[in-house]
Amino acid sequence: MIKVGKFKFLNKRSLKYGTNSIVLIVVVVAIAIVINLLVGMGNFRFDLTADKLYSLSDQSKDIVKKIKKDVTIYGLFDNATIPGGSEYREITNLINEYKGLGVKVKYVDPDKDPGTITSLDPQKTMGLTKGDFVVKSGNKVRKLEAQELYGQANQQYGRMYSAEPLITGAIKFVTSDVTPVAYFVEGHNEIPLTEDLNQVSKILQSNNLEVKSLSLLTEKKVPDDCQLLVFVSPQKDLTDEEKIKLDAYIKKGGKAVFLFDSLESSEKLANFEDSLSYFNIGINYDKVKENDSSKHLPNDNYALIASLENNDINKVFSGANYAVFMPDSRSINILKNQKDWLTNTPLITTTDKAESNDIVGGKINKGPFNLAVAAEVSGGSKVLVFGNSKFLSDRALSSQYGTYFQYGTNYFLTTVVNWMQDKTNEETISGKLVTAKALTVTESQTKVLSIVLIGVIPLAILGCGLFVWSRRRHL
Repeated sequence: MIKVGKFKFLNKRSLKYGTNSIVLIVVVVAIAIVINLLVGMGNFRFDLTADKLYSLSDQSKDIVKKIKKDVTIYGLFDNATIPGGSEYREITNLINEYKGLGVKVKYVDPDKDPGTITSLDPQKTMGLTKGDFVVKSGNKVRKLEAQELYGQANQQYGRMYSAEPLITGAIKFVTSDVTPVAYFVEGHNEIPLTEDLNQVSKILQSNNLEVKSLSLLTEKKVPDDCQLLVFVSPQKDLTDEEKIKLDAYIKKGGKAVFLFDSLESSEKLANFEDSLSYFNIGINYDKVKENDSSKHLPNDNYALIASLENNDINKVFSGANYAVFMPDSRSINILKNQKDWLTNTPLITTTDKAESNDIVGGKINKGPFNLAVAAEVSGGSKVLVFGNSKFLSDRALSSQYGTYFQYGTNYFLTTVVNWMQDKTNEETISGKLVTAKALTVTESQTKVLSIVLIGVIPLAILGCGLFVWSRRRHL
């Protein structure tokens, strides 16, 4: 240290260290400014969420890239006022991915521009309100509510984030010249479409299938625009008149899906059986249990974890060790009356350790059993028959086993959308199950963490500070 009168000057060593520190600070600040300028000029985004909420799947990208029509997504709100981390921001971040694929995105506040809603819905049939999203191409429009995109939350098990399949499905809908219809038949105490099949319905819609209910009693015939006819857990038989209409449809190239649950009843579904016998398929009045402990939930032999058979229909799942959760199932038969023009394919099966109990009489039958079977007439009809419908219900998908049920739902939808509609090269787009991430620690681990966080780390920081101070105090 140099001292002249009352003034003290840094010695050469202090000046050296001081100058190095200043230069280092200037360099770091300069680098930070350059990086921010580059990021601001470019469009760099990284999805660091565990569930990839803000990233589009390859299926969506392929679908949107093939579309040649102009598509616009409208957000009926002021995007500048949406706070970060909100539901809307989560959705708008995903919509930016579509923007990168050529889809136009516009945000319009109806309070400031009330004519927007009128232009999008001149007949006022869609019930558009502030906060909705709208997908439009030409004269075709589809409304999407933010809540259905974000998904229904379950505090214990998470939520099904449905934004991608619904947005991509809406784009497919508004750009398609023809939208086929999946009719869910009612009138036999089936699971209600609007009460417990909402998630399945939305995913079918996202794969360009309009979903409607149908009563075979009141209609003269199955509508001409029917692409799929679906029976979900009928509790009673078809009437003779309904059977005539069903047979006329499926024997003339129609496509139908039947999901029969195990019923604690002696009532026979004779007309259903007779219609299915045309396709060499029979339904058993039993309940299947699995005796292989690796193929059922603990302490419940009837909570089946079934396996997919290796065949052309299931080839999209080959090598994935895919298991379908199908509790309380009945078994499905492939009848021995072989027909040259008909192909039967087992889809989901149990192990050979499985048994089934007849509902009436209690007879025990030995496995293996078919839980799902497909039938195809050469160049014509296609039929899928499942011995379970529970895995499709909203109740199951929001239960504690929702993750397990999601595999079955995805399998069902993939098979229905692809094989049933002859779309062998197109995969379904499913929602993302977002689960809460929790760290579970024991009482002893909590004590150790407390000591480390409250004692060890602060003392280590203090020690490092004192060491640096002691080294630099004589500079």
